[in-house]
Amino acid sequence: TVDAWMNKSHQDGMDGMVGILQKVLQMYSGVQIIRARERLSSSEKGEATPAAELFEKLLKVDTDQWEAEIRNGTKEGGVKPSALIAEIQRTMETVVLGLENGSMAQRVQAEYLRELV
Repeated sequence: TVDAWMNKSHQDGMDGMVGILQKVLQMYSGVQIIRARERLSSSEKGEATPAAELFEKLLKVDTDQWEAEIRNGTKEGGVKPSALIAEIQRTMETVVLGLENGSMAQRVQAEYLRELV
């Protein structure tokens, strides 16, 4: 697994490889969360809120850009930080907690979302 490769790379002093594998897990998490949210939103009717739109944007960009995107979205986009946090928490409850308990997918996606909060 990627987690095992990260541990092995860390033990071997290959910190650059650890960073690359972390990016892979972050990209995986973003894509999986987007797909799960799309499945859920297709069953729910209603328009996306500005907080949901900002959250979707965050899922599509590199994690190194999150801070700037959040700053722009909360200032220029008029999204309240509390609304964004509520959207992230709602996603954790509906998407991540719906995954197999204790699975690697659940752990990785939960950690990814916690980084946003």
